[in-house]
Amino acid sequence: MGINAVPAKPVQTGCINGVSDDLEFSLKTAGLSFMEEVKYRLCPNRFTPACSPHLAAELAGSSLSAAAMASSLKDLQSSYQCVVAEGAGGILVPLGDGKTMLDLMVLLGWPVVLVSSDKLGTINHTLLSLEALRRAGIDVAGVVVNHITPPSPLISASNMQTIKNYGRTEILAEIPYSPDCFPAESFLGICTQLKGILS
Repeated sequence: MGINAVPAKPVQTGCINGVSDDLEFSLKTAGLSFMEEVKYRLCPNRFTPACSPHLAAELAGSSLSAAAMASSLKDLQSSYQCVVAEGAGGILVPLGDGKTMLDLMVLLGWPVVLVSSDKLGTINHTLLSLEALRRAGIDVAGVVVNHITPPSPLISASNMQTIKNYGRTEILAEIPYSPDCFPAESFLGICTQLKGILS
């Protein structure tokens, strides 16, 4: 769409040799290539243990600051028209010092797109997440449904309609199930659906 956009990941756990797999996947899918220095601006907090950010930082003898992460993400806005930041582990995942990913979202004040996995339990999980976001005063742009297993058409359709009705939200897009790495070309139709929230 001609928008100078960039993906960001404020904290990543489960990194092997300091590599943020989530960031690398996003950059590859978007067809972007950056020097390591820029990549570290996009994902400044990287930890080896695959666990909650607060525990990963503790095990590394470090600590996380929601305020510092928010400041780092906002700094990116001086270089890019649109910064798309991905959370880690869920809305109420602890960052340490009594702060959670939700606190970071509040500090940023950016609209949130909630990604929901289409599986058993998704209705409860998604509705609770929407409620937590709204209680915190977050602008919820909508929900993207990710089909992580082959969907059951009846159950999947019911899940999405129920989330839309009970959650008073829009289903912005569906990521279809793919047994292999999801091809970048498949995102083009999804991007068309998401145009409204990019303004």
